[in-house]
Amino acid sequence: MFSMNLKRFLVPIAFLLGGSLCAQEVKVISDWKEFGPIPKTWKQVGGVQGHWEQNDFLSTARGTGILVNPPKPKNGPHLVSGFEHGDIELELEFMVPKGSNSGVYLMGRYEIQILDSWGKAIVNSGDAGGIYQRFDMETRRGFEGKAPRMNVSKAPGLWQHFKIVFEAPQFNTQGEKVKNAKFVQVFHNDVLIHENVEVTGPTTSAMFEDEKPMGPIMIQGDHGPVAIRNLRYKLYGNPAPEITGLTYRYFKGKFQSLEEFQDSGATEVGELGKINWDLGHGIWDFAYEYAGNLQILEAGDYTFSLSAFGKASLYIDGQTLLEDSAQFPTEAPRTATVRLEKGSVPLKLIFYKNNYPGRRPQLGLFVEGPGIKASPLHDPNSYVQHVIQKPLYVEAVQEPVVLRGFLNHGETKRTHTAALGEPVGVNFAYDLQLGTPLSIWRGGFLDTAPMWRQRGESQLMVPTGAMVALAGGPTIAKLPSQQSAWPDSLSADLLQIQGYVLNRTRRPTFKYVFDQVAVEDYFEPDMDGRALTRTLTYKNQGRASDFWVRILCAESIDPMGEGTYLVNKGAYYLKLVHPELPGMVIRNTDAGQELMVPLSTSEEGQTIQYSLIY
Repeated sequence: MFSMNLKRFLVPIAFLLGGSLCAQEVKVISDWKEFGPIPKTWKQVGGVQGHWEQNDFLSTARGTGILVNPPKPKNGPHLVSGFEHGDIELELEFMVPKGSNSGVYLMGRYEIQILDSWGKAIVNSGDAGGIYQRFDMETRRGFEGKAPRMNVSKAPGLWQHFKIVFEAPQFNTQGEKVKNAKFVQVFHNDVLIHENVEVTGPTTSAMFEDEKPMGPIMIQGDHGPVAIRNLRYKLYGNPAPEITGLTYRYFKGKFQSLEEFQDSGATEVGELGKINWDLGHGIWDFAYEYAGNLQILEAGDYTFSLSAFGKASLYIDGQTLLEDSAQFPTEAPRTATVRLEKGSVPLKLIFYKNNYPGRRPQLGLFVEGPGIKASPLHDPNSYVQHVIQKPLYVEAVQEPVVLRGFLNHGETKRTHTAALGEPVGVNFAYDLQLGTPLSIWRGGFLDTAPMWRQRGESQLMVPTGAMVALAGGPTIAKLPSQQSAWPDSLSADLLQIQGYVLNRTRRPTFKYVFDQVAVEDYFEPDMDGRALTRTLTYKNQGRASDFWVRILCAESIDPMGEGTYLVNKGAYYLKLVHPELPGMVIRNTDAGQELMVPLSTSEEGQTIQYSLIY
């Protein structure tokens, strides 16, 4: 995983020289000339815009950063990197028009498919995110290949994201293959769609028919238009540093802080090959202090990740890298990055845990550095991933499903939320206190393990599809003037939450009254499950003229004509059913832009209707 603490290093690209991979940090392609030769039919631009109904991009803007392969009357050349790779972590964003087709080939041999698979109910290895099949020339049939776990494709003309962790095939000194190439992880729009999938040979239409330890990145250019941006990668190949002279000190007892045992005599001392909490002293009421020397073979930035169930702290070269703190199985690892010079670097790790019946401790320490993938410094028995809390998936199979719970929205835990899952995979979450949708997502519905397993302390429901976060502020507000800032919340004294009612299709209509405005809010799938349409019905009972509806809040809102808007330069679309709403404005704010319309002062009920297309 890329560390947010790592800087962008614009050092020369590393090549394989004499069979040894020179280390490098994360390489970010900001100018495509850094990637390799650009075919004449491809062009570098600063912006690109598409539409879900168009077979080509609508427009491009001058600049750099985005590489576009436009439509061609005949098959065009592929884009091939000017460097080769073995083990690699690769990220990129891509955009395709309606019906288009491309692919990313690792080592020029193993393809992750790019395709317009938007809204497809059943996917195969030829769909977006699929590991494309191989082809047998004798039988003229495809074989192997792997479909993505779920279809999380966005609409044509929207930016999508791949993250690929790949291991190259390995060969012995006689050149015989001893290990297959492997897609360790593939994420599509932040959803894990492949894990530990081996590939026995080059997939269809690869650059090469043989297998080698190294090869270039290839992006297919002969099947249809595609745009690529934000490509970044990290090459691996160097061994992880080892800890030499590793010792441990064991303290028996129930401890609340480091001071209670650190300066006292140890109950037991000894030597270890790898860090391990499981040394035969039970699963609670203990403390361990591990000390050794980390052998750094190359100077550079090193990222340490600490996963634990208990209290832990990490010290590198005599400095506190991760302070003493409690960690729990459901939390993300704590990470920190430090610059280390070549040589022997002192390392100390402290771990302690009190009584917690039925829950085994966990202690895992990982290191990542120049040319080094995230590697464990602990014994396999000390930390076992995914065993502490298994997921509890809830899916809408035959009819919509409504579920109440807490939901993380940005940095905030929303406590009055309802989520609706649809059998067609168009899902959303709604904040009952604000009368507004918080997020929409495509694919799986929810993982409810954080609120249903054991004590369910967090009460969180976790979306399992490709999510688009929405602004999350109130939909309706009272503004002194058109220039007034939109509020973050609604006054509890003026808000009456009336819950929701289910119709015959088991879809909810959310109801509330704010001041003298009565609101009904309804959502349903549209466009064969490719969009979510919102129908907001209100009655301005006091006929006040200072109430507004905020339809959209985003960093950027670009009108595309006929009531359609492109949001955040390609994150999703919004389409108004009635393009011309009286008094509608797009106004600029410190955070971006807002699409607003004043409430009608008519005594009759009014409706605002629009679709979110993603």
